Amino acid sequence: MVNLLASPNRYLHTLSLLHTFCAPEGDARACPNVLGGPALYHRNRIYRVHYVSVNCKTAARHASIHSLWLTLGLAAMLSLSGLSAVSLSPVAHAAAPPAPFYVSSTGSDTAGNGSIGSPFATISHAVSSAVAGQTVIVEPGTYDEMVLITKQLTLRSQTLQPSTTTVDAAGRPVGIAVLGTSASGTVVEGFTVTGANNEGIFVQDSNNVVVDNNFVSNNAFNVIAGLGEVKGIQLTGASESTVAGNTVVGNGYGGIGVTDDGPTDASWNASALPTSGIPAGTPNPGNANLIGGNLVENNHPNHCAIVISSYNPNEGVSNNIISGNTVVDNQNGVIVAADTPNTIAINNTVIYNNILNNGEGGVIVHSNAPGDVVTGNSILYNVISANGYLPTLEGVIVGGEGNVPVDDTSIIGNVFQNEDIAVQIVLGTNTMVSGNTIGSTVKLAYNGTVTQTSTGSGQASSTVTTTASATVTQTVVSTLTSIVSSNVTAPASSNGGLTFSLALITAVGTLIVGLIVGMIVRPIREASSK
Repeated sequence: MVNLLASPNRYLHTLSLLHTFCAPEGDARACPNVLGGPALYHRNRIYRVHYVSVNCKTAARHASIHSLWLTLGLAAMLSLSGLSAVSLSPVAHAAAPPAPFYVSSTGSDTAGNGSIGSPFATISHAVSSAVAGQTVIVEPGTYDEMVLITKQLTLRSQTLQPSTTTVDAAGRPVGIAVLGTSASGTVVEGFTVTGANNEGIFVQDSNNVVVDNNFVSNNAFNVIAGLGEVKGIQLTGASESTVAGNTVVGNGYGGIGVTDDGPTDASWNASALPTSGIPAGTPNPGNANLIGGNLVENNHPNHCAIVISSYNPNEGVSNNIISGNTVVDNQNGVIVAADTPNTIAINNTVIYNNILNNGEGGVIVHSNAPGDVVTGNSILYNVISANGYLPTLEGVIVGGEGNVPVDDTSIIGNVFQNEDIAVQIVLGTNTMVSGNTIGSTVKLAYNGTVTQTSTGSGQASSTVTTTASATVTQTVVSTLTSIVSSNVTAPASSNGGLTFSLALITAVGTLIVGLIVGMIVRPIREASSK
């Protein structure tokens, strides 16, 4: 937690880290509506703005001046940078949470009471004994069990170092499962999760879940059932959740997945083993999730590193962000797709990732069946290198199947290296390709038909068909860009975009002035009221 803009003894304005990496180092642009609240980018991470009154008796006297200046400053910064402002409002004091339960490999589920001096022996017993809102702290050791969470809890290792605390789910359906709306808001942090037949960490029909700083490996090599989205970490029918800072390595069916839920169960099918304690899912979309700052590596032999995919009509996946991940040496790279008839994948963003040495393609946006809607997805400011199968390496593939096109895809500001084809369009309409950096080793910048709806000047241009890289390259580089780097800088744009502008600088100045004036006026108001 970062204490920022604090007012002594009265108010605490904080920016809480959301564990994601959507912007380059030093970028502090405003980011509203990420996970449902106002937020700011700073030093490669997103922070959400919180306002907490810590002295209710004096709050009414001071809130109008101090909160007004902060709100006006933020509103100016957001509106001048072309974004929507979200007002800040005080929140009431919550009841103090119960004391945490502790778990130790030397504890006892019968004689222990869950205190630090008398811990439980199993995570499952602590979780079932806890009440909603409680924290379960797990001491170092290896715990041979499957953990099912059906209420809102914080489950974390004592050291917050995955190497010290392992959930070994060998022979069990999943490792850790967060299940149902009652478990919304759960946090899972600091574990190694290994050996599960299916998912290592499975979130089903819960929202606002945080899966942070875990090592998830060697899962999904004995899949019971499912269509293929049985990832090391899987969100099914979950929205506004965060998967951040995890290492997902060596899983059999891919790395990280986000799908909707419904009659077509794309992840592990609970009906295959009714005694597992995992209920069948209910219809829910997979919307507004953040997949950020993860290392996703060597997930073979099947499926993809990161997948955002829809399987259920009337649900879909939309407004998800894949940001700041390193995706290397997987069967496939990053996928955004609608997979079964009449499903949707809309307005998802793949931004600031390092994607290299993956099979089939670096980033693939595709529809698979009649009635699919795949539109408005964006691939922005990624480093994409040496992806695809020999003899043809492909950086980005936009493809529709069965005469169902993929619409309005934006491919902007990426660095392509060591690919035969930077961008391949199989069946797409109104695809925007602009501001990409094409390495000299790339043989074709585009293959297929690309409607380049934006150029450097912001003017429409003609269609480009099977064009050599020398013709369409915005920037040609002769040496390999440092691939594993999170400091890819967005190129300047004359028609707005992701770079700083004079308006944004002015907005920041307005915020600073507002805060200073608020600090001056408040003591005067206090003195006059005494």
